[in-house]
Amino acid sequence: MAIEHVARLDELVQCQHGLVTTAQAVSALGPSRKQRWVAERRIVSVQPGVFRMAGAPETWHQSLMAAVLAADGAVVSHRSAAELWGLSDPTEFVDISVRPPHQPRLRPPAIAHRILDLHPELAVEREHLPVTDPIRTIVDLGLVLASSAVGDTMSRGISTRLFGIAELVRLREALGRQGRNGTGVVGDLLEQRLLSARPEDSLLEKRLTDLARLHDLPAMATQFEVWHAGRFVARVDAAFPARKLAIEVDGFAHHSSPEAFQRDRTRQNQLVSLGWTVLRFTWDDVVRRPTQVVKTILDAVTRIPAA
Repeated sequence: MAIEHVARLDELVQCQHGLVTTAQAVSALGPSRKQRWVAERRIVSVQPGVFRMAGAPETWHQSLMAAVLAADGAVVSHRSAAELWGLSDPTEFVDISVRPPHQPRLRPPAIAHRILDLHPELAVEREHLPVTDPIRTIVDLGLVLASSAVGDTMSRGISTRLFGIAELVRLREALGRQGRNGTGVVGDLLEQRLLSARPEDSLLEKRLTDLARLHDLPAMATQFEVWHAGRFVARVDAAFPARKLAIEVDGFAHHSSPEAFQRDRTRQNQLVSLGWTVLRFTWDDVVRRPTQVVKTILDAVTRIPAA
């Protein structure tokens, strides 16, 4: 047995979470020695055609890799992909996806989802594993999770900037045209949240500046930074700096965690302590009740004198 072959096997195992396939073991060891290693339990079967090296720790990542190696062309997907991307709390699910008619026989807890429009070559590598990208993961979750749970992962992805609403809309529309299962759940969530979701800064600025122009409001500064004594205090969505009047528009991801809620309140208190007036509107206010928004802003502009 060539020493260099075993060295290559060791390198491969390190990149595969302690695993080796039958073909890889035979290539490195030869058929007879591979069988001997199995008999001596130096390699232990964990999935059809996949073995764990003796002494390698058994981990969740290893279970994912075993399922991927056992199902040629598979990618980590659904709940497992969500956990890998930090979109959900640990679940220990082992979900992979394959293209039909492939139907691998996997040992529990591994689950193989047959997805017609799966393109493994477009998978992203994470933790040495091929995994669906965050947006595709959200759409796939519509097949296996309740709507509320999908909504939670969507909110987390947006608040951590893994993706934006516009990207979700584009993928949902593309897959929906193909009759893709699971897009209905995501579509319903998007319909519910598009008006209340925090938009891209450019869209937010456009909405506010359009209101100002249409209703003859004084010029507003958008994405305005407030500094005091040479230190940054806050960035507000819009402001009338001369009047120390700040305008904030809150989207659905705005209070994504208790920590974010606390930071927001601390920041607002700092602004008020520096003499600023803060008006808060929901994005739904801006879209559905623009007249009331304008009236509230005009009242404040009229009441607060310019410095």
